[in-house]
Amino acid sequence: MDVLSVRQGVLGVVLKTKEETMKRETLRKFAIVLTLMVACALLVPAAMADPISVCTGAGCSTTNVTGTIVAGNGTVTITLNNNLTNAQVVSVIQNISGVYFQVSGYAGGAVSLASSSSAQSTNIANGTGTLAGAVNPTGWAAGHSGSTITVCVICAFGISAPAGPDQTIIGGTGSGAYANANGSISGNGPHNPFLVGTTTFTINVAGVTVDSHFSNVVIQFGTTATPPTPPVPEPTSMALLGTGLVGLAGAVRRKFRS
Repeated sequence: MDVLSVRQGVLGVVLKTKEETMKRETLRKFAIVLTLMVACALLVPAAMADPISVCTGAGCSTTNVTGTIVAGNGTVTITLNNNLTNAQVVSVIQNISGVYFQVSGYAGGAVSLASSSSAQSTNIANGTGTLAGAVNPTGWAAGHSGSTITVCVICAFGISAPAGPDQTIIGGTGSGAYANANGSISGNGPHNPFLVGTTTFTINVAGVTVDSHFSNVVIQFGTTATPPTPPVPEPTSMALLGTGLVGLAGAVRRKFRS
């Protein structure tokens, strides 16, 4: 092998080595960028769903309602299911007609319903349910009184819903026999149709973020608006308050006497 061939061979090895080094460096940089992207994605707060559950009966044996309530950036999303079976449905008083709640971050201001939908609806007559299809929008409304926010079809706080007293959320499949349904359901024109299956509401609520927390979540049933009442101070708190007022009155009398 002559000198020129050796030099070409050496040069080829050097060039190949540099090319491999550049490839490894590119792959390393790509891996770093990918890692940073994953890390950033993990740092973005994710909306967490808080469960909703209402049960009755001995030992909470019957779960009437399940669902979720989720805080987003400027929104609250609620899903509801009435879990009663066809046979357990007796009266409209078992139907869901509203939700009340409080959420951190909300400091007042307008509340509105961004969207609402129900997987199915049903008309019930002569003890038999007939499916009437999905409903979007549901005819419910949203609003507030002070810090208490509501989404409702039977509404308090002077809120008017396009639907109501129809479009309450009933249990069962919506189809077939509702043998035990009384006159408030079966053949009741003002109360039919009913929503059935999963119903979803998204509410515009200023100030709410994915880190917001819920409290005082109350499910309303039936065709009468029953908003939650403000909490009453416990007797001990009231006694302490009274003692403070008596002490203040005594201090005022002593001041005038001196």
